[in-house]
Amino acid sequence: MRFMVSNPIIMLRKGREWQLQRGHPWLFSGAIQQIPKSVAPGGLVDLLDATGQFVARGYFNPQTDIAVRVLTRNPAEAIDQAFFQRQIQQALDLRRLALDLSQTDVFRLVNAEGDFLPGLIVDNYAGVLVVQSHTAGIDRLLDVIIPALSEVIQPKAIILRNDVAVRTREGLEKKEARLVAGDLPADLTICENGLSFGIDPWKGQKTGFFADQRDKRRALQKYAANLTKPDATLLNCFSYSAGFSVYAAAVNRGLRTINIDQSASALELARRNFTLNGLNPAAHGFEATDAFKWLEQAREQGQQFDIVILDPPAFAKSNSEKKKALQGYTRLNRLGLPLVKPGGVLLTCSCTGVIGLDEFENCLREAMAATGRSIQMLEIFENGADHPVNLAAPEGRYLKALFGRVG
Repeated sequence: MRFMVSNPIIMLRKGREWQLQRGHPWLFSGAIQQIPKSVAPGGLVDLLDATGQFVARGYFNPQTDIAVRVLTRNPAEAIDQAFFQRQIQQALDLRRLALDLSQTDVFRLVNAEGDFLPGLIVDNYAGVLVVQSHTAGIDRLLDVIIPALSEVIQPKAIILRNDVAVRTREGLEKKEARLVAGDLPADLTICENGLSFGIDPWKGQKTGFFADQRDKRRALQKYAANLTKPDATLLNCFSYSAGFSVYAAAVNRGLRTINIDQSASALELARRNFTLNGLNPAAHGFEATDAFKWLEQAREQGQQFDIVILDPPAFAKSNSEKKKALQGYTRLNRLGLPLVKPGGVLLTCSCTGVIGLDEFENCLREAMAATGRSIQMLEIFENGADHPVNLAAPEGRYLKALFGRVG
C-alpha cells in the first residue's frame, strides 16, 4: 500500500467506491465489507477499495446508516489542527469573495458538507462564533477544531451550542450551550447589508439568526420600495425576529408590517430590531400565535395584504415525514394565497431538505387549484452564498424561496 496507514482500516465492497471518488462525502453501511468492532463512534478510519487502494479518510459511526463521513481523499493528509485551519481558512476566503463584509458581519463560516467538513456548523456573529456539532466524529474532534477556529478567526468568543435534536440520530445527547473561548458582549448586535439586528446566540432559533435568507431579504426590498400607496401592508408569517419586515420597512417607511410568530420572546426581539434601525415598532403589528390559525381567521375575515411572506420552519427531517410535509406546504399556501391582494407579491419558502424544488412548486400548483388564484413566478432562490452546496452532495440543497405575483 502506497500510503501512510494512520487509522483503522475499513474495506469496501467491490465497486462501492465510485460515489466517494466522484466527491460525495458519505459512505453508507451497506458498502462496507465488515463493520469493524474496535472503532468507537466518531473514530477516524481509512477507507480502502476491494483491491486495497486508498479511497478516503473520515470518521465512522456504527450507529447510523451513514457509516462514514469523509474529511479528505489525500492519503498523506492527517486530520489534525493544521487540517482544520486550512479548511476554515478556505471557508473564510469564500465568504470574503462572496459577501461585502464591510456591510455585513453575520454569516455562516462553515456549512458542513458544503465546506467539506461534514457535521460541523459555524456561524459568525460580529466576531462571536457559534459552533454546532451534529455528529459523533465532530464531537471527538472539537479539541482541535476550537483552537483552529481561534487561530484563523481570532474571535471575540466561541459558543458551543450542541442543543440540536439532530444529534440524537448519532447517539449523542443534547447539551446546554456553553462558552468555550473568549468573552461574550452583553448585547450582541450584528450588521447585515447595513441594517442592525440583535440576536440571542444562546437560545435563538437556528444559532441566533437566519443568515441563509440574506439575499432574499435584499430581493424583497425592491418590491417593498415600489409600494407607493399610503396604506400598503406586508404580512410576515413565522417572522421570528422580523428580518424580512425590517428590510422592507427600511426602504418604505409608510409600509405597515404584521409579524406573526408563536414565540413571544422572538417578537420582543423583533420590536428591538425595528428600534435599532430607527423604525417605530408601534407602527407595526406583532402577534404571538399559531400562524396556521391566524391565517385561517384572516381568510375568514377577508383580510388581504400587498405582500405575504410564508417562511415556516422545516416540516420534515427525514424521508419518512416527507408526505406529511408536502401536505403541510400545500395547506400553508392554500391559506396564504387568498390573503394576497390581486397583483400583490407572495414570498413562499421551504427549508425542508428532503423536498426538492419541483415538489415544492407542485405544492403551490395544488394551492392555486384549490383557491382559484394564479402565480407568475418572478424569482427563485436557494441556499445563500455563505451556505454553499457541494455539487457532488445535492442533499445540501435544502432552501427554496419563490417570489411570485398573485393574480
